[in-house]
Amino acid sequence: MKSGVALLIVILATLFVVQPTYAYGYSLIDLGTLGGNLSFAFKVNNLGVVVGSSYTASGELHAFLWRNGVMTDLGTLGGTDSVALSINDRGQVVGWSDTASGELHAFLWEDGMMTDLGTLDGTRSIAEDINNLGQVVGVSKTASGAIHAFLWTKGVMTDLGSLGGDTSCSEAMSINDRG
Repeated sequence: MKSGVALLIVILATLFVVQPTYAYGYSLIDLGTLGGNLSFAFKVNNLGVVVGSSYTASGELHAFLWRNGVMTDLGTLGGTDSVALSINDRGQVVGWSDTASGELHAFLWEDGMMTDLGTLDGTRSIAEDINNLGQVVGVSKTASGAIHAFLWTKGVMTDLGSLGGDTSCSEAMSINDRG
């Protein structure tokens, strides 16, 4: 009986050791860079389109869109750096970019054009996510310097406020397709 149990343990151990490892249908793909030595992928949509940021040959950090093996530089809002943080299934991309005046602003990129989403009357904003309706959420400084979550819909940025407290801060990081 002892040898039967030992044999069963050896068989089970062998099955686990010699089992091939699977990536469950996924594979790693080198997306490349925009000429620099480093890139970061942040989001992939349901169509396999990836967004992120990459260093350029001149050392700037630029938002990119990667589709079918091609990495596209999304540019900036006139400054040197930009980062794409999210993409929806319509191919609309959001993130942040430096402006020509040195401020950091949320952007929406679609059809080859980057649009400045503005701020809540402060100097900084970051678009964190976009749903398939084109609604954008993120965070922005207000005129008083507070940091508040926002919802951007059809050209209008709405302050979502905060729950109060000592810091009076809030941030929206994700939005579903129901808004």
